[in-house]
Amino acid sequence: MEQLETKVSNLHITDSKENNGDIIDDDYYCNNDYDLDEKKNTIIKTSLQRSNTQTVSTKVTNYQPKHKLLSRYANKINLEKYAGPSLPGHVANVLIESDKRVDKDRIRMKDKSDHATTENVLDSRIKNKLHKLFEKGILAEINGCISTGKEANVYYAKSKNKAEIAIKIYRTSILTFKNREKYIRGEYRFDHVHSLSNPRKMVKVWAEKEFSNLKRLEQGGVRAPRPILSGGHLLLMEFLGSDGWAAPKLKDAVLTDSKSRILYRECIEIMWKMYNKCRLVHADLSEYNMLYHNGSIIVIDVSQAVDRDHCNAMEFLRNDCNNITAFFKKYDVGVMSLQALFDFITDPTINENNMDEYLDICIEKENENKDSQQQEIEDAIFKQAYIPQRLTQVINVERDINLAKSGQDLIYKTLIGLKADLSKPAEKPEILANKHKTASKSTKEESDICTSSEKSNDSDSENESETDSEDNKARKKAVKEQQAEKRKVKIKKHVKKRKIKVSKGGK
Repeated sequence: MEQLETKVSNLHITDSKENNGDIIDDDYYCNNDYDLDEKKNTIIKTSLQRSNTQTVSTKVTNYQPKHKLLSRYANKINLEKYAGPSLPGHVANVLIESDKRVDKDRIRMKDKSDHATTENVLDSRIKNKLHKLFEKGILAEINGCISTGKEANVYYAKSKNKAEIAIKIYRTSILTFKNREKYIRGEYRFDHVHSLSNPRKMVKVWAEKEFSNLKRLEQGGVRAPRPILSGGHLLLMEFLGSDGWAAPKLKDAVLTDSKSRILYRECIEIMWKMYNKCRLVHADLSEYNMLYHNGSIIVIDVSQAVDRDHCNAMEFLRNDCNNITAFFKKYDVGVMSLQALFDFITDPTINENNMDEYLDICIEKENENKDSQQQEIEDAIFKQAYIPQRLTQVINVERDINLAKSGQDLIYKTLIGLKADLSKPAEKPEILANKHKTASKSTKEESDICTSSEKSNDSDSENESETDSEDNKARKKAVKEQQAEKRKVKIKKHVKKRKIKVSKGGK
C-alpha cells in the first residue's frame, strides 16, 4: 500500500487538456472498445456489438411523416372567400355597410349555391398535389376563393415570380354535376374512357377535356383564359382581372345601349369562330359563362364543350343561340331570329371576308321586317324542330326535295352546303347572292336607260334636217290612201269589156 502511494505521488498531473500541443477531446478518455452509459453510470463494451449497416440520410422526408412535412405550406393556403387586395379603412367600411344593406333588403331564396362551400373540393389527394406545386415552385401562395359553382371552385393564387394564376379545382363527391356523361359519350377524343360511373375518374377526364378545349380556343383566336397546367382534378390557367380584382361576369356588367349592340355582334362572331375554326360548340354559353374584361367578351367554363361532330352538337348549338338571344333582348338589341343566327354559324360559305357584309344585310333585314309576335312564333317552332346533322338522318328525303324545289327553305339547308333548290353546291351565302343579282339587274336597267336617252338625244339633233323629208312622206302616204279608196269602187276590166260588148251587139 505504501508503495502504491509513493507511485501516485511521483505522478505529475495537471488541469490542462493539452498534451504535446494537441487538443484532447472528451472522447479521448473513452476507450475505443468501451462506451459510457451516463444514465446507469456504467461502462458498456461496444466492440462486440454489431455495427449498424443502414446509412443515416440527411433528408428530412425519410424520417418525418409526410402530412407533417407538407403542413409547412398550410399558412400560405387560404381557402376562404377572396376579398381582393387590401383597401383603405373608410372604403372597406362603406363596402361592408352596403353589403349589409343589400343582404337586409334581399329576399332569401334557396339556391344550389347555398350548399356550395369551399371545402367540398378538397381532400387529401388534392392537398398533396397543391403542396407538390409549392415544392416545385409553381405556386407561392393561394389567397382565397374567387367563385364557386356546381362543378368546381376557382381560387386566386400567385407564383414565385408574382404572376397571377387561377386554380380550378373540380368537385368529386358533394353536389356532383351528374349530367357529364352526355357531354362525353359520342366524343371521339374520349372513346377510350369507359368507367364514367366512377366520379373521380369522370372528374379527371372532365379536367383534361377543359384543358384540351382551352387549347383549341387559343389556337382558333377566341378570347379565353390561357391554360397553364392540368393534373388530376386541378387546372391552372391565366387569371383575368386587374390589380388583383377578378373580371366580372357578363350578367354583372353595366352596359349601355351602344355597348350592348357591339357586344352582341362580338358574341355571335365568337360563336362562329368556335364552330368553324375551333370545331367546337360551347353547349352552355350564356351570360354566366362569359366575362367582361377590357371592354370585350371572354369565354370561360368550356369543360362541357363538344366537338361539332358530336351526336348532340346541333341541339347544344340551338340552346346557345336561344340563351344569347334572350339575354341581349333585355337590352333592346336588334337581334337576329334563332333560325337566322343558326344559319349564320353553320353556313360553310361564310368566311371572314364576307362576314361583315352578311351580318349588316341580315340584321338590317330583320329590323325592317320586325314583327315581335311573328318572330316569337317562328322561334318557338324552331326550338322544337328536328334538325338532322347528316343526310343519313333525314326522315323523308323525297318530301324535302319537293319542298326545296317549290321554293321553301329547309331547316338544315346550311348544313348540307347546297343551294336552296338543291341544284348544286353553294358558293356564296344566299343573302349575298340575292343582293348581287338585284344589283346586277339594277345596273342593267340603268345602262338601258342611259342608252335610250343617248339615242333620243341623237334623234333630236337630226329632227330639224329631216322635217322636209317627213312632209313628203306624209303627202305620198295620203295619195296612196286615196288611190286605194278608188280601187275599192273601180270596175274590173273584164266586167267593163263585157258590158261594152253587150251594148254594141244590142245596137
